[in-house]
Amino acid sequence: MLANNWKQNLHLEPEKGWLNDPNGLAYFKGKYHIFHQYSYEVNGGLKLWYYYTSSDLKKYEDRGVFLTPTIEEEKSGVYSGSANIEGDKLVFYYTGNVKYKGDYDYVHAGRGHNTISFSTEDGVNFTEKKCLLTTDDYPNMSNHVRDPKVFEKNGKNYLVLGARDSNDYGCLLVYDKDTLEPYKTIYSEKNLGFMWECPDYFEVDGKEIFMFSPQGISRMYPNFENMYQIGYSVVEEGIENVEKINNFSLLDYGHDFYASQTFLDEDNNRVLIGWMYVPDSSYTNPTSKFGYQNCLTIPRVVNYKDGKVCQTLHKSVKELLGENIKDSDFTEKTWYYKQEHGQEFEIEIADFKVSYNDNELKVDFGTSGYGRDNRNYKVNIENVEIVFDSSSIELFANDGSFALSTRFYPDNHNVKISANNYIAQKLGRIEIREEN
Repeated sequence: MLANNWKQNLHLEPEKGWLNDPNGLAYFKGKYHIFHQYSYEVNGGLKLWYYYTSSDLKKYEDRGVFLTPTIEEEKSGVYSGSANIEGDKLVFYYTGNVKYKGDYDYVHAGRGHNTISFSTEDGVNFTEKKCLLTTDDYPNMSNHVRDPKVFEKNGKNYLVLGARDSNDYGCLLVYDKDTLEPYKTIYSEKNLGFMWECPDYFEVDGKEIFMFSPQGISRMYPNFENMYQIGYSVVEEGIENVEKINNFSLLDYGHDFYASQTFLDEDNNRVLIGWMYVPDSSYTNPTSKFGYQNCLTIPRVVNYKDGKVCQTLHKSVKELLGENIKDSDFTEKTWYYKQEHGQEFEIEIADFKVSYNDNELKVDFGTSGYGRDNRNYKVNIENVEIVFDSSSIELFANDGSFALSTRFYPDNHNVKISANNYIAQKLGRIEIREEN
């Protein structure tokens, strides 16, 4: 098996090493800025930030490793964070990790999780790092407080952080960003685990959405089948009034989706990019034997419709759509499938199969799952779009209100479609060049 059988055409993934959470996503002064967590070691290690820029999310400049530990407050790794446009500056907020030597559990003692910031006015020159908050500043929390994100509303700026409190309950810490004083701590009415990672808080289509990755609720509720989940809450009361969230919906039903972040694109659309893996999972990625693991999702547009968050293809993906594929048996690595009218379908790639019949969506991996289990979903599909790449599938049903993202690693890319009234099209590839 050659590495390039699984090397993808449509997704950002490392040449070598380990990729995880998207970080610092922004469209600023005519450029997209896309960062992600990175380690040189194929199975993860010291966390760094890797950096791409793009004018259109189709052609990328690879700017390499960007953020590394350079100050005491982050000596054990630069963890996840975000970017916020503030006036004529792009301001970054992230977590600096410190692990002290000693006999510690590194949950309630022995770890520093510090909120650090820096900025740029031109995307070329960056200010010195400044530590804003240390572990001692977080009220009644464990040592796990991380992944800052800014939310602005009615002239007030909130800095939100995912957290695990001293009693091992997940929660959202909210600060007044301008004074760095604690504003409130938000919990959930029902048990949503011991840690809330990667918070994202934003407004779309008139609704405030809190998107996050809770840990510790695997198999606690129907369809919570991954090691860790990712979902969202609709905050009807608004951030200034809510004390406990009273709803939670899964954002994606597949094996490989986590730690997503959103930002506004050049058209002011809310765009989401996620990490196509779930940490601490039992399944594996065979690309590790070629020296790399994991990828980011394709960019998706986020909307709120009929009580649900919906994800649809960003224009950068649509603009790569090519000629129609007229045969039902063909060989392609990167292609697109669309079907309306709720009709049944079956798509086979080697011995991997995704099918829909009688209100049931099935994903059968055959030998391509590398530990990923087969799954069935009760869902009434009225319409569906699927993006296939060399080793991933991203499915969006019912105008994107049901999403499923997973990796798979087939022995070949021989495709067989059994369906009526569908469209299949070739998809082009993103271009990545190293910055001179």
